[in-house]
Amino acid sequence: MHVDRESGREGDAPWAMQLVARVERTGPPTRTAVCAAAAVAVVRLLADDRAQPGGEWSARVRQWTDGPIRKHCRRARGAAWDRALALPGVTAEVAGAEVRALVPTPTDAMPREVARLQLTGRELDDPDALGAVDPVPGGPVVVSICPAPLLPLGKAAAAAGHATQLTAGRMAAERLATWAHAGFPVVVEHPAPARWAELRGHAPVQVLDAGFTAVAPGTCTALARWA
Repeated sequence: MHVDRESGREGDAPWAMQLVARVERTGPPTRTAVCAAAAVAVVRLLADDRAQPGGEWSARVRQWTDGPIRKHCRRARGAAWDRALALPGVTAEVAGAEVRALVPTPTDAMPREVARLQLTGRELDDPDALGAVDPVPGGPVVVSICPAPLLPLGKAAAAAGHATQLTAGRMAAERLATWAHAGFPVVVEHPAPARWAELRGHAPVQVLDAGFTAVAPGTCTALARWA
């Protein structure tokens, strides 16, 4: 079992990966779809050749992974979304949701186009949320979002991304290759409290929040499982 606690350290401004979710006024995506797209975007960026040793993003990714693994999820629409697409990163689309994972930067040196984007906003509807999903051999990774406390959309999306990042580091090489070949598919579930308690007993990846925003330190915000 891999349990990860996002941690902080004193000194220079921490680095963070910014996630930008496209949320238009009309036809916005569902909450679950945004979480799934965020999860896929994160792991696709980290697997991108440009993030590998010698690649143009490698130094920035390494600086980020060597410190606190922070992610912030912001919202954009219209021209602001187009500006986000022009920044270095990787976009994933899942069930109508689009999320762009941007190459990490220091939190005090974010591009202006990103810093001005909203971190919060109205919660999205989730009519097709799944309460129970079991992984199948060679299939998508299942990310579970905690039922309590209810996480704001941005927090839930960031937690989903953190879970898949940890999954990529935990998976056996052959299984990871299968997942990568399929495009890193993810299914997000929102389990009831009883199921959540059961899953926590055996989920191979568990994300414990550092408590910088929204939740108390040590809160388990997401799990990841695969077969």
